[in-house]
Amino acid sequence: RVASYFHYFTLHGSLRPFGVSALIASYDPETKEHALQMVEPSGVSYQFFGCAAGKGRQPAKTEMEKLALNKPDMADNIDTREGVKQLARIIHLLHEEGKDKPFELEMSWLCEESGWQHKGVPRDYIKEAVAWAKKDIEEAEEEDDSDEDEEMDE
Repeated sequence: RVASYFHYFTLHGSLRPFGVSALIASYDPETKEHALQMVEPSGVSYQFFGCAAGKGRQPAKTEMEKLALNKPDMADNIDTREGVKQLARIIHLLHEEGKDKPFELEMSWLCEESGWQHKGVPRDYIKEAVAWAKKDIEEAEEEDDSDEDEEMDE
């Protein structure tokens, strides 16, 4: 219905179209199924296991595709806490200090841990995830630097 509403605003000249992509997470307690939908400003709707919108969405999608989000065996998929850590890593990885403005990372989730209610991720866990993400990025950069040094020595 949200997609139809967005689309309606693109059809009529007297209405101004929405200039935003909306991400909608939902959970159906009867079927016990969860979903993540993205509605484009044109009214087109897609269902995803992980998606991004806005500036830097393409490299963020590429990084999310590397994560185990939809494996046939649920035990092979990452859990929500690991997902928070990985998303913090992706956001910090793509943020360019000199180009982009400083930011404060805020997250929310809809999962078993939150009782299938949309709630903010606890601040202390976000702080832990950000610290882990920054450390992981630094370690990866150090590995890249040492690999480049070895190549130059050869």
